[in-house]
Amino acid sequence: MGRSRRKSGAEYLVTGGAGFIGSNVVRRLVEQGRRVRVLDNLSTGRPGNLRDILDEIEFVEGDIRDEKRVGQAVRGVRYVLHIAALPSVIRSVQDPLTSNQVNVCGTLRMLLAARDAGAERFVFSSSSSVYGETPVLPKRESMIPSPLSPYAVQKLTGEHYCRIFRNLYGLGTFVLRYFNVFGPRQDPASQYAAV
Repeated sequence: MGRSRRKSGAEYLVTGGAGFIGSNVVRRLVEQGRRVRVLDNLSTGRPGNLRDILDEIEFVEGDIRDEKRVGQAVRGVRYVLHIAALPSVIRSVQDPLTSNQVNVCGTLRMLLAARDAGAERFVFSSSSSVYGETPVLPKRESMIPSPLSPYAVQKLTGEHYCRIFRNLYGLGTFVLRYFNVFGPRQDPASQYAAV
């Protein structure tokens, strides 16, 4: 896919912007007239999710673990919406090391780059998996996390890193714990497709 035609000076960086959730966020920002840059390595995202709006965004193909590429992607943006991840509890159980490298090291790489570039806000996409199997409903942020998989531990670690970066460096960090997300461009073959 390579790079699209560039719009000068992106205001938002959306990591994982070619994925299911990310592409919907990118589209919403474009509808609002925002200047958007996407960073995606296309390992789980699909080029088709952005094909019809490529001339309205800046697309950077790259991995969130790549220090140089991340530094280029975050340069000049005010807001980082960090959605990129290696999803799937099952995948994390089968290959916890690779999953950790993307979900923890990649998130830390993004936080460092956002801090160093002077970004105002960093929004981290976490997961309801951090709650574990507690039967209490509705879930509340005050509940003690009880992760049961490497993926859940990795998302919880990302949350802790966000808190630390807010407290130590003053980076405005926000965490969203997604539950059953569904909508346009969702992969119908995904294990999470049925709510």
